[in-house]
Amino acid sequence: MASVMTQNILFISITFCCLSSVLAIKCWDCRSDADPKCADPFDNSTVPITDCRTLGNLDHLPGVRPTMCRKIRQKVNGEWRYFRSCAYMGEPGIQGDERFCLMRTGTYNIFMEYCTCNSKDGCNSAGSLKGNILLGVFATCLWSVVHFAIY
Repeated sequence: MASVMTQNILFISITFCCLSSVLAIKCWDCRSDADPKCADPFDNSTVPITDCRTLGNLDHLPGVRPTMCRKIRQKVNGEWRYFRSCAYMGEPGIQGDERFCLMRTGTYNIFMEYCTCNSKDGCNSAGSLKGNILLGVFATCLWSVVHFAIY
């Protein structure tokens, strides 16, 4: 009986770690027009990572808290600009797949790519990994196998 209790505590701990990192995300916060290292390839040596929980409310979005990171890449009149920050609205990626970003093209040589993620702290760097999600799935499968093998 003690081993079942230990397994349940282990499962709950791993699940809590996975969820807490999603709910309390930290994101890179910079603009390439102020710091060229914010562009791609991304160099975070001088860029602060921000705990999104510490950010205040936005006047135009009362009660909405930032739960994701975002990276915006835009080209205006041939010049590329990059913005990285916490995101207050939207969903991660396109239909939940962080590998895909929303892309828009406008008149007068304007292009914009808007990427959002919440898979791990700092996911608004160059690429995105789904480490916490995979760890959660693995922990759930492992717990199920061990838990049901005992009974």
